[in-house]
Amino acid sequence: MKNYILIGAIFCTAFLGVARLSAGEIDVILWFDTEDYLLPADDDATKRLCDLLTAHGIRATFKLVGEKARVLEKRHRDDVIAALQKHDIGYHSDFHSVHPTPSEYLAECGFIDGVAEFTRREAKGAADVRRILGVDTLVCYGQPGSSWGCQAIAALKEIGIAPHGIPCYVDDGSHVGLDEKPFWYCGAINVYHLGKNTTRIKDLHDPNALAPAKEKVTEIAERLRAEGGGLISIYYHPCEWVHRQFWDGVNFSRGANPPAALWKAPPQRTEAETDAAFARFGEYIDHIKAIKDVRFVTASDLPELYPDKTRVDGAPASDVLPIAERILDEQTKGADMLRLDDRAYSVADQFELLTQYANMLMGRKETAQRIRLTTIMGPDSAPPPHSALTKLQFTEFAAALRDVTQYLETQHRIPPRVFIGADAIPPADFLTALAGLAVHFQKKGSLPALQGVEIRAMELLPAKHIAEDTPNLFGGWIIHKEGFRAPKILDVAKLQTWTLKPAIRGK
Repeated sequence: MKNYILIGAIFCTAFLGVARLSAGEIDVILWFDTEDYLLPADDDATKRLCDLLTAHGIRATFKLVGEKARVLEKRHRDDVIAALQKHDIGYHSDFHSVHPTPSEYLAECGFIDGVAEFTRREAKGAADVRRILGVDTLVCYGQPGSSWGCQAIAALKEIGIAPHGIPCYVDDGSHVGLDEKPFWYCGAINVYHLGKNTTRIKDLHDPNALAPAKEKVTEIAERLRAEGGGLISIYYHPCEWVHRQFWDGVNFSRGANPPAALWKAPPQRTEAETDAAFARFGEYIDHIKAIKDVRFVTASDLPELYPDKTRVDGAPASDVLPIAERILDEQTKGADMLRLDDRAYSVADQFELLTQYANMLMGRKETAQRIRLTTIMGPDSAPPPHSALTKLQFTEFAAALRDVTQYLETQHRIPPRVFIGADAIPPADFLTALAGLAVHFQKKGSLPALQGVEIRAMELLPAKHIAEDTPNLFGGWIIHKEGFRAPKILDVAKLQTWTLKPAIRGK
């Protein structure tokens, strides 16, 4: 029986991380989009939340907007900054809802210029948060509202968001997801679109909302325990405790962009309402802490909880044959991510692995028992149409391999097209040639110098995990213009699903 497992299947893993629990353990990541820089009461709410959680022995993840950090500094709120420093500090864009938002300025960008544009606009805000909060790296990023773009994920390391050297993305949305579990995408660990594993008190100010919220989180934990463990995502905004309307909705709804002098603070709740909401939240946290096998984690724990074995330890050479056979399997409908034991391979991983292996066979690299994979991004443009080629002469394959290898080593991306002489073929098609070479050598102990290498058309199957373009995907956020759409963002995102694969909890 072939020892590969398609990623679409349910999988169980154990856990490596901050503190060991029994089998069926459940991690809870509690994160706060700390963004309201208009209402001073939000400063107090942020400190109160930090202090409450610290008193409960819980570290949470606070994602700060750049302007929020600068406002805390200007208001001399050293007490708030000190309270935040006891928790993980992430980033939530520079100005959040001031137009253009990330999806607005990325809407017409490709991959490379989009990464550069996100870096240009967001690097200063991230640097300000790091400076003001006194941290060397921010632990994660998450987009404002639905203003998502994969270029932001690819840019995280560039702007100083990489705990343990690993970029992290933590938020909620439906643009991309994988089985409602953490996943790797664009070289980053992503907690996104967790679906039924995302929960919260629906309304902090509704006394009747607490009981069903307790039941819901308990139900999720019990289900995850039965599945062997997993991650629950819970999120809030500190301003929810003190306002009656979101601060940005007051000022920037449906494309409005007033100058700073005209920004208005949102209406505020009474002290009694705020106190009751904090009491409710404290009871909710106590309930979660009491659930069997539950522990709270932060974004900075994610790289240790979900290590990418192919990069940490390298891919064992013994994985080459099952990967190549899977690609060549006649029942395979396209190039897809793959899992072998505790190792997950994106399509980009498979492409890089088989390229390195082919170079070993051709004598261009030393043979190794483990092949270290790097962070290869997806192509920066769409592939050409499939060609009618069914076989490459060995000399044609060798020339294409040299070109592909140089591209990977210099551009760190999958090439958008692979040239066979004057003709270009999709990189997914060339993957079948790489697989054919590997299988031939593994089975016959020689290179197909006379026979040549077979090739066939392959589609990129992980692209199905990117959301379809609909009026509400981006336009549903009150800050974007009604019906705002960004189909090019989704096209770029589909190309980057070469990098998509599950994040497997370590043992």
